[in-house]
Amino acid sequence: MSFFKTTLLAATTAVLATAGSAATITNGSFEDIGSGTLNNSGWNIFASVPGWTGHPNIEIQSDKTLGSIDAQDGDYYAELDTNQNSTISQDLFLGAGSYILSFYYSPRVNATPTTTNDLVFEVVSQSFGSLLFNSISGAPNPAYPHGKWTQVTANFTLVEDDDVSLFFSAVGEQRTAGCGDCGALIDNVSLSAVPLPVGVLLLLTGLGALGAARRRKTA
Repeated sequence: MSFFKTTLLAATTAVLATAGSAATITNGSFEDIGSGTLNNSGWNIFASVPGWTGHPNIEIQSDKTLGSIDAQDGDYYAELDTNQNSTISQDLFLGAGSYILSFYYSPRVNATPTTTNDLVFEVVSQSFGSLLFNSISGAPNPAYPHGKWTQVTANFTLVEDDDVSLFFSAVGEQRTAGCGDCGALIDNVSLSAVPLPVGVLLLLTGLGALGAARRRKTA
C-alpha cells in the first residue's frame, strides 16, 4: 500500500474515531442511586448520584412515587424541584463535532397557568462558554401534556475537543397550590454525535493525508 493511501486510511480512521467518541451520558435514566435508598413512598433527595451532581441536591423518584406517571426508561427518574428550585449537572469530555442532546420531560403539576414546571437546560464549554441554552415553560400544554413523557431534542456544535458541562435547572415558582414544591420531571438523558457529511469527511481526511505527506517530504 502506498504511503498516501496508508496516510489517508489513518486520517480517515482518526476522524471517524473522533466523530464516534462522543462521551456517553453517565446514568442518564437515573437508575443508579449508588449507596442511597428510597423512602417508603419511593423517592428521596440526594446531594448527588453517580454521574450527576445536585445544586444543592437531586430528587430521585420511582414508579410508585406518583399515581400519574411511571419512569420513561427503567424504574427511576429525576425531579428538578427538591423542596426548592434545584439544578443537576454532569461533566463530560467531548471531541469536536456536532451533537444531539435528547431527554424526556413531563410536568408534574397539572394546573394552569403555572410556572412551577418550568426548566432550562444548557451545555457549557470550558473554553468557549455556552453552546446551548433552551427552556421549557408554561406546561402542561398541548406540546407537553401532564401524565405523559415528551421527548425533547436540541443540537449544538463544539469546534474543538473540550470539557463541557450539562445542566438542567428548575426555574419556575417554588410553591403552587396542591403541591408544596413540585416541578419538572426528566428521564432518559442521552447525547449522540451527528455523523459528518461524506463531503466534509473526505475533505478532512484528504487534508490530513496531504499534511502528513508534506511533513514526510520535508523531513
